[in-house]
Amino acid sequence: MKFLTSHIEVKSLKENGEILGYASVFNVTDGYNDVTLRGAFAKAVNDFNKRITRPKLLWQHDATVPIGVIEEMHEDDHGLFIKCKLLLEISKAKEVYALLKNGAIDGFSIGYKINDSYFCNGLRYLTDINLLEISVVTFPACKEAIVEDVKSDEQEKAATTATVSASTCVDLIKTISNTIKKLTKGKK
Repeated sequence: MKFLTSHIEVKSLKENGEILGYASVFNVTDGYNDVTLRGAFAKAVNDFNKRITRPKLLWQHDATVPIGVIEEMHEDDHGLFIKCKLLLEISKAKEVYALLKNGAIDGFSIGYKINDSYFCNGLRYLTDINLLEISVVTFPACKEAIVEDVKSDEQEKAATTATVSASTCVDLIKTISNTIKKLTKGKK
C-alpha cells in the first residue's frame, strides 16, 4: 500500500464529529512526484456508492485504529470530497476531534494501491486509484497536505482555493501522451 498526502480542506467540523472536506486534491505534485488526476477515484466512488467497498477512516494509517466512518464521497473539479463522522464514543476519535478542533493537527493522507498511471517529465500521473483508507495524520509528507480551516456550525467563512481545471490538464496530458506515442511508434 502507498500513501498520498495532498492539500485538504476541512469545510466543517461539527460537535457531533462530522467532517466535510477534501481527502485528495487534483493536479498537486506531492513529495513523491505523484499527481492525482480527476477521474482517478471514479471506480472507488462508484464502488462506495454501490456499497461494494468502503475505504476506512483511520488514525495515522494504523489499520488497528479506526476512528470513524466515511458517509459520502464524490469527485468534483477540485478533488475527492468526503463527508465523514468521527465516532466520538471511541476515545481515540474523541482525542482526534479535540486535536482538529484546536488546530493541534492538520494533516490528512490516503492509503491506496495504483491501478493505472503513467510517467511524464519525471512525474507519475495517477489515473486510477484503489482507495483503501483515509487517515488523519500529524505529519503529512506533502507540505500542502494540511487542513486549511476547521469550522464549527457558528463559524461560516468562505474558503477559496485557486485550481487549474482538471479536465483541461487531463486533455493536455492526453494530447502530449498521444503525440509522444506517434513520434516513438516503431522505434526501439
